Amino acid sequence: MLRRLHIERFALIDELDLDVAPGFTVITGETGAGKSIFLGALQLALGGRAEFAAVGQPGFKSVVEAEFSVAESRKAELFSEDWDWWGDGALASLVLRREVHPGGRSRAFINDSPVRLDELRRVSGSLVDIHSQRDEGLWARSEGIAMLLENFAPKGVAEARQTYLRAWEVFGDAERALHELESELGSVNDPEYLRFVVQELKGLDLKAGEESQLRQQLATLSHQTELQEAGSEALHTLDREELGLAALASQVRRAAERVARRTGAHDDLVNQGMALEELVRELRSAWSTLLDQLESDPAALARAEERLAEIDRIQRKHQVSSEDELRSQAERLYQRLELWEEGQDRIAQARSALNDAQKAVERAGEAWNRALMNGEPPLILAVNAGLAELAMPQTQCAVRAQLRPSPTVHGTYSYRFEFSANPGQAMQELSKVASGGERSRLMLVLKRYLAERQGLSTVLFDEIDTGVSGGTAAKMAFMLRAMSSNAQVLAITHLPQVAAKGSHHWVVEKSTDGKATRTQLRVLSPAQRLDEVARLLSDGSLSDLALAQARALMAATE
Repeated sequence: MLRRLHIERFALIDELDLDVAPGFTVITGETGAGKSIFLGALQLALGGRAEFAAVGQPGFKSVVEAEFSVAESRKAELFSEDWDWWGDGALASLVLRREVHPGGRSRAFINDSPVRLDELRRVSGSLVDIHSQRDEGLWARSEGIAMLLENFAPKGVAEARQTYLRAWEVFGDAERALHELESELGSVNDPEYLRFVVQELKGLDLKAGEESQLRQQLATLSHQTELQEAGSEALHTLDREELGLAALASQVRRAAERVARRTGAHDDLVNQGMALEELVRELRSAWSTLLDQLESDPAALARAEERLAEIDRIQRKHQVSSEDELRSQAERLYQRLELWEEGQDRIAQARSALNDAQKAVERAGEAWNRALMNGEPPLILAVNAGLAELAMPQTQCAVRAQLRPSPTVHGTYSYRFEFSANPGQAMQELSKVASGGERSRLMLVLKRYLAERQGLSTVLFDEIDTGVSGGTAAKMAFMLRAMSSNAQVLAITHLPQVAAKGSHHWVVEKSTDGKATRTQLRVLSPAQRLDEVARLLSDGSLSDLALAQARALMAATE
């Protein structure tokens, strides 16, 4: 239960310390007085969005603190090791605080311990429920409708939900395992094409240095006639009997041998002469080999050109500019294919596990859906009965379950409310056919049943009576008052019928000194409550008739 609210420097509120009592509290005030500011401050403390430009006062830190009284028995449900539990006998105090600094930085605390915003929202979501004019409500969210069904289902829903969540966890683990394995082994969108490319590269069989050798060979073969002439001339120079290089080298060697025989020395001259002869022989062999190649293989030029063209084509295909880059690319693709092929057994096992997990989660989802839909008949009976109390006796409602495209943490089915306010009118999605007043009444009925069945501790309604007047407004007021026997209820309202039924009454007022405008909240005494209800009944003047009507409204009982 909300016990205290403290606000500092929030929008038009300078400072507010407010004790909040059990039962039914109504909040009224002139249009524009700042009731929405009060609501925004509470939502900030509960983990709502913080924008300093919207909530802060220049140069000051905004602070909102909400203190709740919580049963000690809820410690296991709410408590986290990240913050202290302030217990005192059967009750504990939870103080939720938000600070918004002028620079825009926001901080969250539970019992003076700093916490993450999602932790603050987790705790506050179990402590207070807010219905605002901008909140489409439980009926607009599949998860909200599922919660309603669960509260009305006769049995087995909690077990079915837990079974599903265990299956969902296994399914999620299987999905992650497959994705991680595919990432580890490398993603191959088209294995057949990869195999073709690898075979093409293997068929090319590119040797190290082959491209440069081919280009050199091509340059040689491209000048065949000129090279043959040069070769013939070189061999002729080497082989002439008197002045040929071979004959001259032989003469030099023989001269060195004569010198060596006569002197017994100068063997180095002999060795050099012999080396010269060997060099001439090697030179003659090289020229002969070149001429033989030019004469014996006339198709070599065509083959070299064709081979180079194939190498160039594959280099362009793989967007590389050299044979070294192409060989590196080929090695990468070989390894990628090899790794992928070796991992196919592991991937097949992972896919089989995922398939089994998906079947299990789908079975569990079907069971959960059946258990939830068992709650539809009693839910619809209760809603129709509650709406009949609020002057909507001809209402028809239904919950429709629709299979989701894929499993989610919320189940394999989504749910929506369908509605018809008039006999003969086909039921359609509630948001398309219900008026504002009809939606407000439906939301009140749903929240009443949740307070009874789920144990909501604090519920705040922001103009839940929008679009309602007359006798229906009085019935809504009685329903809110009755709801406060199971939960602490706060209602922002413009209706005197609702204001008159409050156990406690606050009024929001705006004032200005010509330089600044401020919003204040006053707790009214019984006499002041009478005046405020009379103001709501009239044009603002407290006539005897308005006061009498207000007194009658406040005196009326259920």
